[in-house]
Amino acid sequence: MSATTSTTMFPKTRKLAWLMHLFLIGYSLLILLPLTWVVMGALKTNREMFTDPIALPKDPNWGTFITAWDDGVRDYFFNSVIVSGFSVALIVVISAMAAYALTRLNFPFRRGLYLIIILCFAIPMHAVLVPIYVLLSDFGLLNTHAGLILPYAAFGLPFSIILMYSFFYEFPTELEEAAKLDGCGPWRRLWHVVLPLSKPILVSVAIFNLVSIWNEFLLATIVMTSPEVQTLPLGLVRFRDQYATNWPGMLAAITIGSLPLLAAFVAFQKYFIRSMAGMGK
Repeated sequence: MSATTSTTMFPKTRKLAWLMHLFLIGYSLLILLPLTWVVMGALKTNREMFTDPIALPKDPNWGTFITAWDDGVRDYFFNSVIVSGFSVALIVVISAMAAYALTRLNFPFRRGLYLIIILCFAIPMHAVLVPIYVLLSDFGLLNTHAGLILPYAAFGLPFSIILMYSFFYEFPTELEEAAKLDGCGPWRRLWHVVLPLSKPILVSVAIFNLVSIWNEFLLATIVMTSPEVQTLPLGLVRFRDQYATNWPGMLAAITIGSLPLLAAFVAFQKYFIRSMAGMGK
């Protein structure tokens, strides 16, 4: 490559990098501005919200969060924690075992089984809501945490298995071979060798499913009709009616509901970014 060609290529690369950075900055502002407005609105009084909704709160009112928490957000929040926690745990454990078996074990119809999993990923939850409701009703699982955990886990498995299959397919097998020579079977190789080195994909699968399950509304509306077991999205709808004229209280409830997802991403972002970078290779 000549010197003239190299000098003409680098400015183009820098311009492209600048354009990408500007786009990402603009997109970040587009996401952060509404979130900032929600948090600032929760700290205002009701009068401030209607007189000057864009200005900063003059005297931040942190008691709004306590009031919203005590008025019912606490129960909805812990219901969501139970449902999301058990669902994500089931998805991560089962999808890891299934993906490892599909990439390492040689058994009949392995490729056909993987194709079936891909086809299952293409089936939307909305298309099978009636059969799900009938099954849950027959088994007595309506208005129970298990009535949401099991469907959430079932619908989260195909995508999670596909992600982990791609990761395990490119996972170096030298350490597994060494463990095999030491007498470790497939089960011990998975739990003691592969999974400890697979934190990025495990965290990515967990975060992807946590976001979708935490915010899921349609199935929860059908399954959970009793307020005692309803999750946070349903609780926010009830808050909309209860706090129809109290915007700071409603925004405080929304802020509380968003905190777990933000905390999870901030805590595990290095694993998430590492996994996304690896998937892009």
